Amino acid sequence: MKSIASCLLAILIASSSDLLAVDVRFLAWDEAIAARQVAVADGEKATEIKDLHPLQRTEAIRTTAAEGIVTVRALDKKSPEGKPLDVAVKISPSMAKPLILLLPDAKAPGGLRGFAIEDDSSSFPWGSFRILNATGKVLNMALGSERKQLPAGWQPVDMKPAGDKPVPVWVSTAESPKNPLYTSVWKPDADLRRLVIVVPGTDPRLGPLALKVIPEDRRTLATAANP
Repeated sequence: MKSIASCLLAILIASSSDLLAVDVRFLAWDEAIAARQVAVADGEKATEIKDLHPLQRTEAIRTTAAEGIVTVRALDKKSPEGKPLDVAVKISPSMAKPLILLLPDAKAPGGLRGFAIEDDSSSFPWGSFRILNATGKVLNMALGSERKQLPAGWQPVDMKPAGDKPVPVWVSTAESPKNPLYTSVWKPDADLRRLVIVVPGTDPRLGPLALKVIPEDRRTLATAANP
């Protein structure tokens, strides 16, 4: 009897470990994605994602990640059979506060795909920059005195300049590190954290690279929490 009870307990523990309750926020890749109607599907419940924006995170939505998967559903499209079009987004069990980037995908039936990164302030602290390289090529980046390589596979790289003085920033290819493809000056701020996505440039006048910068201000968050 004892062994049967132990087996049942082990099965229950294993089953519960496959279900992870998470608070997820979303970020639209561009205005076209922001204009779409999408939801988080959790069993028979679908919660529409409100206020999608390419420069601002949504409010958090509580959902269940079954076997590490959050399901995003297109509400504005159906399959030829009239069924919902779902997107499975992988969430790491170690993520405390996932942020899902909703990206266009012409090959997907719903025209969407999702990419999750950790967005908890213990991992992505205030005053820092979190860089994602979406160019498909390895890049080098300098921010003030920091020098880091940006892998080609959307792997987050964090940089946090000391102080609050403006610092130079440049990005170059790994093959030509002394020939910057992007230069600017950024001002660190202890109350801001900035998600920076490096993408191929679309305007030849502005160079071969472009940077999408999504800021978040903890003073704004504190005001919203205590109106």
